[in-house]
Amino acid sequence: MKINITMQPTCADKKTSCQIARRVRLALSRFTTAIRFITVRITDTNGPKGGIDTRCVVSVKLAIAGEIIVQGQGKDLFSALNHCLPRVSRTITRSLERRRDTAIRMNRRKISDTAEEICCST
Repeated sequence: MKINITMQPTCADKKTSCQIARRVRLALSRFTTAIRFITVRITDTNGPKGGIDTRCVVSVKLAIAGEIIVQGQGKDLFSALNHCLPRVSRTITRSLERRRDTAIRMNRRKISDTAEEICCST
């Protein structure tokens, strides 16, 4: 699981980016086998004016296929990140469950179709 963090120069700091990477790793650690790449983009929309203006976009590239993009806003960068990470986790869970259910349903249909053919042919 690779993590790429992009921030504006005004809020870019080595300590801050390490904290963000640690929070992302902690929130998405149970999906390490399913995730290839994570991109976190943090921007300040209004500049130093204040208010709810920090935007966080989390993009997750899954190993199977597909990409999940979640965005949110907050008062500061950690509140925006805390808003996005649970949403990303829920979305990944739904996506993986959907893929698992589809394969099981397809197998059940194939088995039930062959069972009907066997019953009808005898």
